[in-house]
Amino acid sequence: MEWRWERSAEASARRALQLTALRIAGTLAKDLEARKHEIQVMAELIGRGPLDAPDLIRDQFDRLQAREPGYAWIGLAAADGRVIAASGGLLEAQDVSMRPWFQAGLRGAFVGEPHEARLLAGLLPVREGGEPLRFMDVAMPVGGGALGPAVLGAHLHWSWVRALAADALGDLDRAHPVEVVIANAQGQWMLRLPTSAPDGYALPAEGSGTDRYLSAEAPVRFPAAATPLVWTVTVREEARLAHAPIADSRRVLLLLTGLAALLFAVASWFLAERVVRPIVALADAARAHRSRRAVVRDDPADAGRDETGVVGDVLHQMAFYDALTGLANRRLLHERLSLAIPQGRAAGEHGAILLVDLDGFRLLNDTRGHETGDLLLVEVARRLASVARPGDTLARLGGDEFVLLMRGLDGERAAATRAAQARAEAIVPLILAPVRLGEETGSFGAAIGICLFGDRDTSAADLLQQAEVAMFEAKRSEHARIRFFDDHMQAALDERVLLEARLRQAIPSELVLVVQRQVDARARVIGAEVLVRWNHPVMGMVSPARFIPLAEDTGLIVPMGRWVLASACAQIARWRGRAGLSDLTLAVNVSAREFRHPGFVDHVLRTLDATRIDATRLKLELTESILADDVDAVVRSMSALKARGVQFSLDDFGTGFSSLAYLQRMPLDQLKIDQSFVRSVVTSAGDASIVRTVIALGRGLGLEVIAEGVETEAQRAFLADSGCDRFQGYLFGRPVPVDEFERGITAD
Repeated sequence: MEWRWERSAEASARRALQLTALRIAGTLAKDLEARKHEIQVMAELIGRGPLDAPDLIRDQFDRLQAREPGYAWIGLAAADGRVIAASGGLLEAQDVSMRPWFQAGLRGAFVGEPHEARLLAGLLPVREGGEPLRFMDVAMPVGGGALGPAVLGAHLHWSWVRALAADALGDLDRAHPVEVVIANAQGQWMLRLPTSAPDGYALPAEGSGTDRYLSAEAPVRFPAAATPLVWTVTVREEARLAHAPIADSRRVLLLLTGLAALLFAVASWFLAERVVRPIVALADAARAHRSRRAVVRDDPADAGRDETGVVGDVLHQMAFYDALTGLANRRLLHERLSLAIPQGRAAGEHGAILLVDLDGFRLLNDTRGHETGDLLLVEVARRLASVARPGDTLARLGGDEFVLLMRGLDGERAAATRAAQARAEAIVPLILAPVRLGEETGSFGAAIGICLFGDRDTSAADLLQQAEVAMFEAKRSEHARIRFFDDHMQAALDERVLLEARLRQAIPSELVLVVQRQVDARARVIGAEVLVRWNHPVMGMVSPARFIPLAEDTGLIVPMGRWVLASACAQIARWRGRAGLSDLTLAVNVSAREFRHPGFVDHVLRTLDATRIDATRLKLELTESILADDVDAVVRSMSALKARGVQFSLDDFGTGFSSLAYLQRMPLDQLKIDQSFVRSVVTSAGDASIVRTVIALGRGLGLEVIAEGVETEAQRAFLADSGCDRFQGYLFGRPVPVDEFERGITAD
């Protein structure tokens, strides 16, 4: 028992050390990424304007250094290595062409290992405590601009890393002191806290007695550079301190054992009733919980079980079954499917999984509430259970997705396919049958994706993914609501994986910005919408319809959106003071996933600070899907940006499920009529009615209304007569590169 106790205490201590190492590593990576981002934005401003003179550049360097004391020096060197401008004027006109950071910066982004100061050693004051000057270098290439090609470099005080590690360590509540060591990829110690030896580059001593310590490591990676930096944060604690609680507990335990033995006999009689009473109550609650399950019926054998048996059954139920419907949950389905695959192959039999997804469930939840949605899910579970056979597993994956696992099908694939098809065809009318939801009745459809297994090696996760792909194909089809996964879908899935890999490499080097005019009632340009295009070296121009949804699904929309926002703000800065351009507003699309990403508001504010633009020239276009989650959080984030001057437009209005109450709470400036309504506004009475309603709603709320996708004069005339005075579409101009857009404005 003591051995287990000691192992448990040691494991707990190691987990605490691991968390400490991860905390320090995360702090270092996050802060260095922030410094790199600052230098990147500064390089963008210099390369594309508006910083086009050494005095302006030096002033920005001094401001950044004052705000972030970790910078020892920031400088801009021309292509020949001559320093053009630098913080405090240090090293200006000197040649730095032989410095590693300059040579690396000519080739691309660079983050270097710490090194001893050379040129600046005699120019900067000695650090506190007499610590020798050591720097980390960050460099970025600067292309074009008024000053020509150059390299922007920055030296970070190595003591900055020490301070970050010390602060992260100080924020942790630890009972015993620990030692922190940061080593480079070669294993050299670069920093040690607390230190009893000169700081930096000390190799570990031979025979350091590692058995006397408990330790944990965490990597720190900076992949942005051409040669990624990899450090290791090691946190260790003396083993005797970690085991101290065990020795204390042993002494206390010896004292208490005798007393406990004496009291046990006296107390057991009085405690028996108190112990039994809550068990009985818990068993009663467990039986009540079991009786509330929607689909699974009570087992008659429960009547003969004692209380602990009933409680055990319910705990098992909660772990492996869906609480709402009583069906198997994802965990149990995965276990049974993982067993069914090898068993089916061994027996020469096929199996199938049928993934059922309801139509219109989200709309029901949004309009009628989650309680009504739960009623529908329970009823669908009951109907699906009626087609399940002995040996089948019926599960709810979550949301409105259900899975039927069929086993023991024919060994011939064609016969197995027919059996799975027949079962799916039996499910469709069950789902289509009217459902009583409270006082109303509704009808719902479903899409079913089917995947067979048994004749090839595969995994449970792959089968579920393939069934999901087939289900989405069924949803996209206008007629076939049942689809089998086939080789064509596998090819599409492989293509998606390849496209995702290429897209990860493409951000941001292969992305291109284009802009499309937005005009007023007199056809005067009042702004433009920023659109992103992907120019792949092999595939050429990739349609946004292919890569934007993929970026949304994979989360790549976040780094892509950050690049688009930074580029748009930099463009606004370049237009400052230019006739016909300085008053234009640029609209940037922001997806719901991007807007909800932690730190989005802070990132926008930092970008505005870095580019020093008038925030009212920036408009963020949001879609109605942003309201699907926490509306209060959305309004708070919008209000924080609105206080800075940022404008907001609700994009694709009319295609979602926004309520008037939500619109009134959001600090909007504009509603944007979706092009799907504009396209048929002169031929469809229904779309015309929707457009008039949107325009009236916007004007009633005091908002601008803009219509996108305007391609004909007839569409523009109808919109104008209905009260819309902002337009965007091919009638006024196609999306074009920024320089072509600028020439058009100048010509106008």
